[in-house]
Amino acid sequence: MFKIDKKIPGSAIMEPCDSLTFNKEEARPDVVCDADFRSIPFTSTDYEVLDSSTDRSFLLMDGNEHLHIETAEKFCNKLKCSDTAKIKVVSIFGNTGDGKSHTMNHTFFRGEEVFKTSAEQNSCTLGVYAAMQKDMGVLCLDTEGLLSTSKKSNRRMRMLLKILAISDIVIYRTRSERLHSDMYDFLGTASKAFCLHFSQALQSIQGSANLGPAVIIFHETRHTKPLENSVEESAGDKLRDYFSRLNYDIDAFSSLRYVGIQTSSNSTTDYKKLIAALRVDLENTTVRSPRQPSVIYKAMRSLNKKFSCEIVEKSINPFPEQYFTCPILCVSCNRRCQHSMGHESQNHSNANPCLLQYQFDNKVELCKSCYKNGREVAVTRTDGWTHSVINCPHCGEIAKAFKYWGTAQDCDAIQTQAVHVWKDGNILTKGPTHSGQMVLDRVGYVCEAFSNFSSQPTGVLKEWCADKVAPKYWKPNHEIINCFSCKKNFEKTGLRKHHCRGCGEGFCDLCTKHRMPVPSRKWFEHVRVCSDCHQKLLKQPDAIPAQEEQIIDQTTNYYSNHHTHTGPNNTGPEETDVTVRKCGETIYNTISNVASVALECTKDIIKDTARPDYWVPDSKALHCNLCEMQFGTAEELVSAGTLNEIPFKGGDNKRHHCRRCGQGVCSECSKSRRPVPERGWLEDVRVCDACVNDDIAIRTNGADHDTKFKPTTSVDDPKAKVE
Repeated sequence: MFKIDKKIPGSAIMEPCDSLTFNKEEARPDVVCDADFRSIPFTSTDYEVLDSSTDRSFLLMDGNEHLHIETAEKFCNKLKCSDTAKIKVVSIFGNTGDGKSHTMNHTFFRGEEVFKTSAEQNSCTLGVYAAMQKDMGVLCLDTEGLLSTSKKSNRRMRMLLKILAISDIVIYRTRSERLHSDMYDFLGTASKAFCLHFSQALQSIQGSANLGPAVIIFHETRHTKPLENSVEESAGDKLRDYFSRLNYDIDAFSSLRYVGIQTSSNSTTDYKKLIAALRVDLENTTVRSPRQPSVIYKAMRSLNKKFSCEIVEKSINPFPEQYFTCPILCVSCNRRCQHSMGHESQNHSNANPCLLQYQFDNKVELCKSCYKNGREVAVTRTDGWTHSVINCPHCGEIAKAFKYWGTAQDCDAIQTQAVHVWKDGNILTKGPTHSGQMVLDRVGYVCEAFSNFSSQPTGVLKEWCADKVAPKYWKPNHEIINCFSCKKNFEKTGLRKHHCRGCGEGFCDLCTKHRMPVPSRKWFEHVRVCSDCHQKLLKQPDAIPAQEEQIIDQTTNYYSNHHTHTGPNNTGPEETDVTVRKCGETIYNTISNVASVALECTKDIIKDTARPDYWVPDSKALHCNLCEMQFGTAEELVSAGTLNEIPFKGGDNKRHHCRRCGQGVCSECSKSRRPVPERGWLEDVRVCDACVNDDIAIRTNGADHDTKFKPTTSVDDPKAKVE
């Protein structure tokens, strides 16, 4: 049974000075101090040496998170109970000096000093101390106080959270006129830690999932009234509302109770309400049942072993920088300006390096020679038709950079650096510098529309012409729907059809990657063959694929019945068919190579010249910035193994650039067309889905988005200040 001693002798150890009386008959004398003030001596405490154990309590875990009990048997011996006993764990938490040890002594041990108390400034409880209350079947844990002067505050916090996780009932003791934020911070952090880490660890140890401990907040005031229950809501509901306002989730706790008392100046603390609340939770076994001491010890040891790595103790700088520094942020790296507020005569600056992002055009080129000498001097480029001259204001001409063929001298002469782009309303809009790209866009739109309109008739005509010059044993293009080997649909995937020179079936490029002669088909040079024919020809080079022997025989009989062969120079029908195909391939490949060199190279040069500076280069935009799909032809995507993940409807995944952010995107992620006046695009141009969604969100919130993509420094400006 839960035994309560109604007579609670003595006064609280840590009561304020105004509550203490020297004698009940005497009035308190006035205290006059005529001596000089002296500082209170704070001594550094060695956690491994200090032990405040008594005859009935022992040190369970020190401040360094070291368990002082090695085995479960020794743990039972220390508690002076058998392992068959069923007990519950009650632990107490709170700020240092709030009387936690005093509360445990008067609540469970009738005022006997089981846990050591002290009236000194130094903390008397360092670590975790344990004591057994056999009559109640309770293991009492007294913990180190929060907000102490410990140098290992992070390690202490982790120790307390682990003790809270193994507890069945938690008492949070606070002696303050109003509930402070440190209580909400500690319990909110404990709930989050239990849900994210301790719950899963305890489930693996005990074999069953359970909720966290029941929490009792014991609040003692002197001059103010504690929280009270009302018809509308209870004190516990008010606490839950306070936790919710501070964005703390306390769902890990099985229950939350509030016990508030008001103690007058000439009376002692009354623990009857706390004892009554404890009785309810101790008798409740629906959520947390009593456990054996060995189970409790194993859970504590496992948690302590699992969460025991070193913690870096960093001192917190109490000086609030954001109170006085400039609030303007760099839109590229999100760093804050380091000047004071209202620095009208100085430009925004931050000593930390910025992040290079092409959409913000925040790259500047510096003279490397001047940079090594401690000066940051921006260089200028004078563009010519084939090259650009790089000039330094101090060193003169330092390099010539060829535009289309590259040069190592360019990299050796300049130093590239990213500059901050400050989001300030006074930034002037940068005028359009990409009129050449506008012309290319208009031409591209016309070509794309014409290509889409004529793609199907052109494809049909191309396949018809190819069938006319194809050998007789080749399968016609209009009959090839899927790859003969991997069964991929050519129309859906956009893959190109290829014929195996051995069997004549239709395959994709990946399934006909082998090259070797096929003498039986009159192909004496290395030509395209499928994997099956490759294996057969390796074993027997002069063999004809078995699946085509019937077709060859029928074709030979047809020509034998309808044609007359005279003379030794007469070639067979199959050799004639192959010769026609060879001539067609030679002419087609020659024209394709000439067009590729002459047209594609010229087109790339024009595109590189007209491309805006804020666009991400093609060499760095290898994937779509939104769906992360690789750019390339359908064959390249098949080789990379990403064909099944492509978000577009077959064909090549071409690279496009969003006219607003400059990122490389695919066509599926950039279907929208709208003007981008801040970039100089006054007509409808390609915009990616991310920028469209940003516009919608900004318009909804009523924010101004025009300043987001406006850099404060132009790379083309030789007088630009490098920050």
